Amino acid sequence: METILTVCAIIVTLAFVALVVQAVLTLQQVRHTAKAVEYLALNADGKLTALDPLIGAVKSVSGAVSSGWFKIAQTVYGLFSRK
Repeated sequence: METILTVCAIIVTLAFVALVVQAVLTLQQVRHTAKAVEYLALNADGKLTALDPLIGAVKSVSGAVSSGWFKIAQTVYGLFSRK
C-alpha cells in the first residue's frame, strides 16, 4: 500500500511541476504580447492622425449619398435612362 501511495505522490508532484512550467511559459508570452500591444498603441497615434483627411472625405461622400440631392439626381437619371 505504501508503494502505491508513493507512486501516486510522485505522479502528482510531476504533474504539478509540469503545470507550473506551463504557467510560467504562458505568463512570459502574455508579458511579451502586452509589451507589443503597448508599443503598437504608442506608435499608432501618429499614424492614425494621418488618416484624418481620408476619413473626412469618406464622411462627406457618405453624407452626399444619403442626402436628398443625390436621391433627386438618381431619380432624374432614372427618368432619362429608361428606354
